[in-house]
Amino acid sequence: MPKNLQSLNTTNAETLQLLSETKRSAPDLSLPFFGYYEVSLFDCPTFLMFTNNDCPRAWDILYHRSFEPHSMKLWCQLAQSATGIMDIGAHVGVYSLSAAALRSDITIHAFEPNPYAYSRLRINKAVNGFDNISENTFGVSDTDQISDFSWVKKSGQPISSGGQVGMVGQADDQRIERAIVPLHRLDGTGLAAALGIKPLVKIDVEGSEARTFQGMHEVIALKPDIILETFSQEACDTINNILSPLGYSFYLVRESQGRLEQRDRLMPCSTNDDDFNQFATTRSSDELAALELLG
Repeated sequence: MPKNLQSLNTTNAETLQLLSETKRSAPDLSLPFFGYYEVSLFDCPTFLMFTNNDCPRAWDILYHRSFEPHSMKLWCQLAQSATGIMDIGAHVGVYSLSAAALRSDITIHAFEPNPYAYSRLRINKAVNGFDNISENTFGVSDTDQISDFSWVKKSGQPISSGGQVGMVGQADDQRIERAIVPLHRLDGTGLAAALGIKPLVKIDVEGSEARTFQGMHEVIALKPDIILETFSQEACDTINNILSPLGYSFYLVRESQGRLEQRDRLMPCSTNDDDFNQFATTRSSDELAALELLG
């Protein structure tokens, strides 16, 4: 660990030099980085993010030089014409920041209940001057309530990419961190009316997908484009029943192949590969092809 500012700057310079020579497929504990770094991987203007050598997105961007490449291409392309944007489960803000970099003319609504991730989201918003990001420290759900929120501690104490509404494990389990967080429905808040005729929504809520959809019927009625992560058959069944009657089509986002693979319905993704996201849209295949999104 660096002991002073000079040694920290030296450590960062050495890490960046080595990373410029070759990317790493995984974080290298011998190459720490503390501070701000530029993000220029995506189809949007470059922006800044912060890590205290504790952010999994920094590891993706600095070490692997890749983060959900086709999902981000899809997001950035659709953000350019979206009339409203929501990032539900924003974590430290990669999707929100890229949207804000592209669209200073509209509000980016970000929702993140994990207190550590939310704090980092605010830092990233501030350093970029993205005042159009509206950050909300609550989870989107089907009820208004106060709830336990739990996540598993990881080696090195990184900011968790996961988190689950409700109690996980035993109360005295030292491997689990917990917080008390608010949950709110979006229905009845008036937010849908501010999103315009063609919103864009990303949902990554670590197992709470069904409850999230059941609390945002007014937004769904606008038929937004949706990027969704889910590994649950039960959640897929619930969401299919909500979206299919509205004329949605469904695609698996093939990240490394750079394409969308059409499906009859949403199906749970596997944690054993890199294709975690699905895309739900009422756009025609011809329209997606014209946007060069099918791959």
